[in-house]
Amino acid sequence: MLKQGIAVTMAAVLTLGFAGCGTPKTENADSAAENAAAQGFVEKKVEPVNFDSGVELADDCYHFIYALGNAPATIDAAKFFKMRLEQESGGTLTCDIYTDNVLGSERELLEGCQFGNYDIVLATNATVASFDHDIFSLDIPWLFDSKQQVYEVLDGVFGNTLAEGLEEKGFKLLQFQENSFRTLSTTNREVKTVEDLKGLKIRIMENEIQLQQWKNYGANPTPMAFTELFTALQQGTVDGQDNGAELTWQTKFCEVQKCYTYTKHIYSPYLILMSKEKFDGLTPQQQEVVMKVSKEAVAYERERCGEYEAVALENIKNYPGMIYNELTPEAVEGFKAACAGLDDLARQKCDDPAIVDLLYREAAKAKEKFPVEAES
Repeated sequence: MLKQGIAVTMAAVLTLGFAGCGTPKTENADSAAENAAAQGFVEKKVEPVNFDSGVELADDCYHFIYALGNAPATIDAAKFFKMRLEQESGGTLTCDIYTDNVLGSERELLEGCQFGNYDIVLATNATVASFDHDIFSLDIPWLFDSKQQVYEVLDGVFGNTLAEGLEEKGFKLLQFQENSFRTLSTTNREVKTVEDLKGLKIRIMENEIQLQQWKNYGANPTPMAFTELFTALQQGTVDGQDNGAELTWQTKFCEVQKCYTYTKHIYSPYLILMSKEKFDGLTPQQQEVVMKVSKEAVAYERERCGEYEAVALENIKNYPGMIYNELTPEAVEGFKAACAGLDDLARQKCDDPAIVDLLYREAAKAKEKFPVEAES
């Protein structure tokens, strides 16, 4: 149960968080949006959802604290999780959902989860890697051709091995959620081959493997907080960024970028982590419920994320002035060649270098089971 002091603090943070959310927009960005509308552009949208479990909560119902960011599909999935949690537990379990990282940054949320202050936290693999270094293996680029291949690996032996390591760090891995393949947007230069990246300033997260990746491409990687990125792109501090299509569209980077390349160079998952202390404190029946509904929620989120991504890509392609490209197979091979040796860096970063070899073996099996040619 929440202690009164913690609850009051959260309420205050929640209020402040919502007041400060959102990327500040300047007159130039507003003008870009108005110009797009004047040219007849109509944004396609996926409507958010709400769920009602239809279950009356018990007087002693346990309220999980579920903290996450602002990705729409993950918020929809958290609501789905809440609904199914109440239904499967008969109203004895529920969760209070805090979005937009209003309870703190991903790192702060993970630290709170480790110490049992927060029950469930959703975070990107790059942030989790600072707590469990074996997660750095997921930063190796060009491992997968499709999401089917990714799911096969993350939901199998490799994912289970990472889950065991996370338990040693105080986390119970509930599921890997969808965060899509990273793609690239740039301000003025089209990127069709690796040579096109030479000299471009690309914003990256603070991550040694990603830093080396972009150096290998000939770019100038620039670590920067995501909250600073829109303004940096607009002012020319950086020339480009890599994120999933949905996040690229949601954050309105198209208003300050003219070129988009659907690269799919890295698949970056979200991890739903529960405090190991809190999970172990549940009854076996409650643990079973949590694992069951989290599995249902991730299946829902992956499907939902696909809907958001498809709409985002359509919006990007149709946005006035936007140049859209996809890499040819030959171009992909050029990027892969530039990344030779990054797996050795990953082995150095991981606590157990063998995790990288396991990842490659499982990825090869997934590619054989789900060849990209078989996809529609």
